[in-house]
Amino acid sequence: MKKFLIEFKLFLRFARYLLPYWKKEAVIIGLSGIGVLLGLVNPYLTKLVIDRAFGDRDLRVFIILALIGGGIFVLNGLLSGFDSYLNRQITVKVNFGLNKRVFRHLEKLDLDYFRNRSTGGHIYRINYDIERVTGFITTTLPQAVTIFPKLLFVLGIVFYLNWKMALFSLVLAPFLYLPNYYYTRRMRRVWEALIENSENIFKSLQEALSHMQLVKVFGKETQNIRRYLKLLISNIRISMKNIKLEIFSGFASSAVNRSIIGLIAFYGGYQVIKGQMSLGSLTAIMVYLSQLIGLQGQFANFFQTSALGLVSCRRLTEVLDEKPTIKEIKQPKKVRFQSGRVVFRDVSFGYRTGEPVLNKVTFDIEGGSHIAIAGSSGCGKSTLLNLLLRLYDPWSGDITIDRYKIKELSFNSLKGQIGMALQEPFLLNDTVEMNIAYGVDGISEQEIIETARICGVDDFVARLPDKYQTIIGENACKMSEGQKQKIAIARALIKKPKILILDEAFSSMDSASEEIIIKNIGQAQKNTTLIVVSHRLSTILKADLVYFFNQKGSVIIDTPQNLMANNRELLDLFSLDITSSK
Repeated sequence: MKKFLIEFKLFLRFARYLLPYWKKEAVIIGLSGIGVLLGLVNPYLTKLVIDRAFGDRDLRVFIILALIGGGIFVLNGLLSGFDSYLNRQITVKVNFGLNKRVFRHLEKLDLDYFRNRSTGGHIYRINYDIERVTGFITTTLPQAVTIFPKLLFVLGIVFYLNWKMALFSLVLAPFLYLPNYYYTRRMRRVWEALIENSENIFKSLQEALSHMQLVKVFGKETQNIRRYLKLLISNIRISMKNIKLEIFSGFASSAVNRSIIGLIAFYGGYQVIKGQMSLGSLTAIMVYLSQLIGLQGQFANFFQTSALGLVSCRRLTEVLDEKPTIKEIKQPKKVRFQSGRVVFRDVSFGYRTGEPVLNKVTFDIEGGSHIAIAGSSGCGKSTLLNLLLRLYDPWSGDITIDRYKIKELSFNSLKGQIGMALQEPFLLNDTVEMNIAYGVDGISEQEIIETARICGVDDFVARLPDKYQTIIGENACKMSEGQKQKIAIARALIKKPKILILDEAFSSMDSASEEIIIKNIGQAQKNTTLIVVSHRLSTILKADLVYFFNQKGSVIIDTPQNLMANNRELLDLFSLDITSSK
């Protein structure tokens, strides 16, 4: 009972997506009810044809009954067609609503949520689980309205025609549904395993196809094929288990159905021979009971749709119940930064509890300055930038920009004034123009070209076949790493940010290109606070100040020349660069 209540609550949670279409749903239920009633008329007409038209040899009655039966058949077909049209219309709209709800929720979740889960898994749920849930909630109610009342009506009519036959049928009827009930419960566990394994196949495909260059570089094609085939074989085994259960279920249902029909027909024939019932009544009763047995197939489909739907409901609930930890306050501030001064005060943070990456870090970055952040790998350089963008919130301490705590700012206000380019650019499979314009709506073509010139994009775009309209391919596979980084810097710069962050954004460029881009940025956006993270000495030397994170976790701030002269740890960090430059 407890399980039933949990599943019923789960159904109600998703059934609310039908509320905007309740009028159409009411029409569908009404049409289904009318269809049930019309379906019950023809068997009774069969009784009248046999007992009245055939028995009395009355052609006029036969023609009238035939016309009535034909009219009911046509009307039922029209109502069924309109019912189907409305149901599909609602299904499409509910599917859209669910997709919108799930995708919006995913977009609001923290970056950490996506780093711990597979992209292929999310895509599978959006594509397949939403489709199953949609089918479940849009068909369950009409099916329930059709099946259960029809069952009662059929039994009522049989009682009216012959109460002995009705009682006999009522005693035998539960046996019709036992095989489906038993096997559906067993198959549900198989369906759950099948869905989980299908998701794993989807994950494997997504990883293999999205990292094809990695696969080719390491020659992992054979291993990938083996891994994929292993998952397919596992899926086949689960599918075969499901097929066996379906065959056993079908055999058991068929055997029970035939046995029950045989018993009822034998008992009915006995009553006809004894003169206790007319042949027309027996024929009508057998047709009604055939409908009753037909309901058994609908019950099987109903149970299967419900079971699969509830599995997918549970899987979607796991996503929808995830709560973002990075949230806007109720009335966030929308401000325009004036200087772009950044302050970290006693900031502590780590990705795992009890393992801080930053421990009470304190420093200021003056607005409009050009600073470099340096330190060994894992010291927290990129973590600082993630905190500044509020991709994570610190465990303790405050981060302010122009004296505004970033926690008090709206996301649009904060991120709209910070531009960021990473070592790995994450470009879209779109045109060069659209990749540059990604962060700004309604940007003009002229502004795109001007920004591209600042970042050196125009130099290589001029040689492309379609210039700025050239499609750059999946993850910009048609571009060199340096070209990708230039496009990424242009994408960050076109926002005209008050704070520009370049996190290893020059790692694949030569020093000459880097120097030109930094010089161009300084001339084009003089008041922008430029924060550069790099392991390259040439990049560090161009900064006004270097913020060096040493192994003790403290921040040393000085000019690059002084630090190189006086700080042995920093000197060791760049020793290879110094040696190669001599």
